[in-house]
Amino acid sequence: MLLLEYQSFILEGLYHTLRLSLVVALGGTFCAIILAAGMVQKNRIISRPAYLLVEVLRDIPLMVAVLLTYFVLPRIGLSLDPFWSTSLSISLWGGANGAQIIRAGLMSVSQAQRETAAAFGLRSWKGLVFVILPQAMPVILPPYVSLLTSLVQATSLGAVVGVHELLRSAQVLIEQTTISRGGSPAFLVYSFILVVYFVLCWLISRAGRLLENHFARPYSRQASAGRKGLPGAAASKLADAPNA
Repeated sequence: MLLLEYQSFILEGLYHTLRLSLVVALGGTFCAIILAAGMVQKNRIISRPAYLLVEVLRDIPLMVAVLLTYFVLPRIGLSLDPFWSTSLSISLWGGANGAQIIRAGLMSVSQAQRETAAAFGLRSWKGLVFVILPQAMPVILPPYVSLLTSLVQATSLGAVVGVHELLRSAQVLIEQTTISRGGSPAFLVYSFILVVYFVLCWLISRAGRLLENHFARPYSRQASAGRKGLPGAAASKLADAPNA
């Protein structure tokens, strides 16, 4: 079978895809946290430039961002190889989109919760970590997990600038096989690539679902306790009704 015959070549491409996915996930998350922190500042000197930078990065098509990073940065003295230029461009794009998700999650926590945290002495980062973030995570996680799957899929754009990732390996394999043997194995190879990306994105979605359940557990317990207390309250009202 063709895939088994060239398994070492394909596995090398898979290794670079996994490596690139990990780098852009971590880099995008780091950029998202930094940009979101700037956007939620009350000082407009910080928040306005952060908003502007996020909008500019979000509005640039990802393919254009990859090509600009690879071809333009060397002209200003910053030369990166295809792997790191792709990582940088996708991380910045993902960070800009992730910053909006994080900002929306933080803003979903009411001001009363922030004031309560401050009243108990949980100010600055302590209030953020122990009070605000646990309540914001159920809002942040679903769209952010979706963003991570998009970043993994976007790593295939590295093939455009020569990153030896999975899609590039598939392209080379199809070209060489078509020339040497005649007949294109494109359907077989691309079907395999589709399955690999599906598995990667499914694993990320599954991990995200577990995290969602973890952070939503306190709210489900509160809802369950409320439902259990409802019959008693209703019975009490019915008992008091004749006396009224």
